[in-house]
Amino acid sequence: MKQSVLIPVINQGFEIHYFSKKNQAHDWLKKYNESAKDFSQLEALFQLHRHDVLEILVFLDGECDFFCEGKTYSLRRGDVVVIPPYAVHKANVKSIDNYERIIVSVSEHLMADFLSSSPSMKENMVNQKTQGSYVLHLHSKNFQDIISLLDEMTHRMKNGEKNFSFTLNYQLFQALQIIFEPASSMPHLRNKEELDQRFVSILEYIESHLTEPDLSLDNISSYFHLNKYYFSHYFKKNMNLPFYRYVSLKRLSFAVTMIKQNKISIEEIALKCGFPDYSSFYRLFKKEYNLSPKKLQREYKNL
Repeated sequence: MKQSVLIPVINQGFEIHYFSKKNQAHDWLKKYNESAKDFSQLEALFQLHRHDVLEILVFLDGECDFFCEGKTYSLRRGDVVVIPPYAVHKANVKSIDNYERIIVSVSEHLMADFLSSSPSMKENMVNQKTQGSYVLHLHSKNFQDIISLLDEMTHRMKNGEKNFSFTLNYQLFQALQIIFEPASSMPHLRNKEELDQRFVSILEYIESHLTEPDLSLDNISSYFHLNKYYFSHYFKKNMNLPFYRYVSLKRLSFAVTMIKQNKISIEEIALKCGFPDYSSFYRLFKKEYNLSPKKLQREYKNL
């Protein structure tokens, strides 16, 4: 069982990462000095992972089954995957040589600015979330408009423009408006599995009770009137992670965000994130990130 890892992205602003032959993002292969086959085994982005930012994946070409929070989608050109912060996900790619996509990572701070200035975008994001799918399939013209905006932004940044400039932020805002505008997309019909409403309800329950210390296998299986051994097997089958590990990863992700903010003590953070005590939090944190919570806090103080 491969473990989910937290990949730090950004504290503010946004980032754009291409993975396509045209934009030479296959330079990652040179970085690792490996063949494409070996690279697919080493690259963390092809393992279960999560980010503390909103991530938008614009799928260009190739064969890819995308897994996100218990659901698997067979992607095609024109698909845009909206990955919320802390969502556990990975891309199962059949051939790195043919795989092409653009990923846009948007910080919580910048996304909040966008939503505060556009109530319609906020409403559209809420509506998209209620559809129960992480994938939107854009109409051809809308999809091309997105690519053109991202290409122009990338060109500007390569020429020295900073990613917090007004022009770049406005172009990103335009791209997000297109993505979340309901008229831009059609229903995604390539979900490889029937939507399991019970599993969706379980994930929603975990999300709303994540910071409560009594979120246990016994309690949640009882709440859904399931035998706890059946529940454990059912959850692991759908999520590719055991229940306790999934909950721990989610709690640790929130803890990392709170440590970055540096507003309360780490001991308080441990309790606020649902851990029973500091020692159990410390042990899990050190095992997951290979450094102590206080060392991470010191690193962010020095930024």
